[in-house]
Amino acid sequence: MSAEPAIATEAAPAAAVNPDLRRAAAAAIALTLVALVVCDVELGGVRDWWDRHSLTGSILASLLVVGATALIFDEAIARHQRRERATTVAVQGMILYAQAQTTLAAVLARDEQAPASGGAREQMRGLAGLLLAASPGLFDDPTARVFLVRLQRLMGAMLQTIGASPQGPASADPAALLVAEMAQLRAAMEPLRARLPVAYRSMFEDQS
Repeated sequence: MSAEPAIATEAAPAAAVNPDLRRAAAAAIALTLVALVVCDVELGGVRDWWDRHSLTGSILASLLVVGATALIFDEAIARHQRRERATTVAVQGMILYAQAQTTLAAVLARDEQAPASGGAREQMRGLAGLLLAASPGLFDDPTARVFLVRLQRLMGAMLQTIGASPQGPASADPAALLVAEMAQLRAAMEPLRARLPVAYRSMFEDQS
C-alpha cells in the first residue's frame, strides 16, 4: 500500500461545549420550569407575585423556555453527529490499520545489513501521511483515541527498528517487540471495526 489514499476529514466543531455540562444545564432549566408551574398552581402567593410582575415573569419564563429548547436541541444535534461520524471514524481507523500492517511487513522484511533499503521508509511515510490526515477526526472520538495511541507506539517502535545501526548494540528482539505492538493495535482496532455494518466488516477481515 505505497500509494496514499485520501481520507475525508471533517471540520471539528468550534468551541464545543462539554456534553455533561450541556445536559446538566438543560436538566436544571427544565426542573426550574416544572417548579415554577407547580408553584403557580399550588401557591397563591406566587400567582399574586406573578400578577404584580407580569412583564418580569413573562421575560423570565420566555428565557427559561428558550434556554431549555436550545440546549435540548443542541444535545440532539450533537448526538446525531456522533452517531453519523462513528462509521466514518471506524473506516479511517481501518485504513490506518491496513497501512500499519503493510508498513510492519516492510520493516520486518528489510535488509538487516542495509536498514534504509527496501520500501520500509516509503511505507512509513505513507503511514505518517494517513495519520496526519485522519488524526483530527479520530482524536475527538474516545475509542479512536486509544487506537491512535497504540498506532503511535507501533510507529515509534518501527522507526527505532528502521534507524537501528547494524554495528550498534542489538536490542533484545525488535521483531518480537513489533509483533507485540501490532497485537495491541489490533485489540484497539476491534471496537472500531464493530461499528461497521456487518456487510462491510468482511472487507477488513483479511487485514486482521
